[in-house]
Amino acid sequence: MTNHSLKSLNQALFYFFALFIFSSAFSIALAQISLGVCLTMFLTIAIVSRYNPFPPSLKWFYLFIALYIFWMLLSALLGSTPLKSILIIKEEWLFCVIPIGVFLFRSPSYRNKLVIAFAAGVMLISIYGIIQHFTGIHWFKATPLKAASDFGYLVYGNFSHPLTFGNYYGTASLFLAGYALAGDKWLTKPRRLFFISSSLLSMIATVLSYSRGAIAGMAIALVLLGLMIGRRYLFFSLGTIAVLAVAIVIIMPGLTTRFSGKTDKDLGGVYEGGRVFIWKNSLKVIGENPVFGVGQGNFKAAYSAHLRPDIPEKRKHVHAHNDLLNIAAISGIPGAVFFAGMWVATIGYFWKGWRTKRRGEPDESFLLAALLGSIVFFVTSLFEATFADEEVRQMLMFIWAAGLWPWYKGINRGKTATGKVT
Repeated sequence: MTNHSLKSLNQALFYFFALFIFSSAFSIALAQISLGVCLTMFLTIAIVSRYNPFPPSLKWFYLFIALYIFWMLLSALLGSTPLKSILIIKEEWLFCVIPIGVFLFRSPSYRNKLVIAFAAGVMLISIYGIIQHFTGIHWFKATPLKAASDFGYLVYGNFSHPLTFGNYYGTASLFLAGYALAGDKWLTKPRRLFFISSSLLSMIATVLSYSRGAIAGMAIALVLLGLMIGRRYLFFSLGTIAVLAVAIVIIMPGLTTRFSGKTDKDLGGVYEGGRVFIWKNSLKVIGENPVFGVGQGNFKAAYSAHLRPDIPEKRKHVHAHNDLLNIAAISGIPGAVFFAGMWVATIGYFWKGWRTKRRGEPDESFLLAALLGSIVFFVTSLFEATFADEEVRQMLMFIWAAGLWPWYKGINRGKTATGKVT
């Protein structure tokens, strides 16, 4: 393959990856079709140019991913429905987003444009979601929206559930906020305004989805954002939280009631739809299958065995409403350990990178943005199996790629990993 052909393939890869992350905001089908094309082109480029997607500097991250996937496969093969479980495990192909994203983010001409594509998709659907709340329109979907407890409707965007919307857009909002505010020394004012506007619109849309975990995650990450980048932005963060809180109390008292009332039911341990009740019975499933779990796709049957015989079908849950417990139930405690190790390694890379970089360097923005977005996602995953939700999961993989690319050749103080894509 000639250099010109390789360059053209690189450009095509960039455009399809930009389409992937733009469309992930509203269409899992278009996003994953685009990702499939990206994977084919990326493998071709890696083979022809002898590009190594697994550098030693990221060994701990990829080691835990490999162990996690291996144990998931092993638990599937040893479970009661091996073929069914393996077919479900195919969703782990979303990890491919990370090496593709790292490859493209290493190019100075691509990295900011990819964030622009992401922010554009987020802004577009956030505006649609806000309109949706007041009008009840739900284009391209036959299912009507649920009414909000105060007025209007719960925001779904183009997803099938408001929790999916809230988890996606809450995570996206803090990624974009971190990127914009940490980039004050190198982003142009119009671009910073664009990213901040996209972030604020997605925060508003998230609140209108009434997703408690996402709202709590945004509040925690906003405080951390202010603490990490200076007093001026701490006031911005606390001010944003204060404005949202006052608006919720005055305009959306039903959301306040939802936080207090549903939290009491969740933590009581008696309500069959509450989180503590679900977690207690999920622990029983784990206790019966501690090493290899029940295998993908078998949680519902194993969980239902611990419920009263006449329980409504909607209480027979398909996941544990907590990522770590869910992984432990389907792949055993070793799978959960590998999953936790992957998260510790990822957050460690972002945190260490942020602490090491000189303030004002462009890649610093990506490290902080990825850290904040990951924190919101992690908070949501304490109450939902967010990692099992493909719409939100594929966006998280993009965020991780954005935070890991500075590590491709290692991070040193005062030096920026700006390797060019060949």
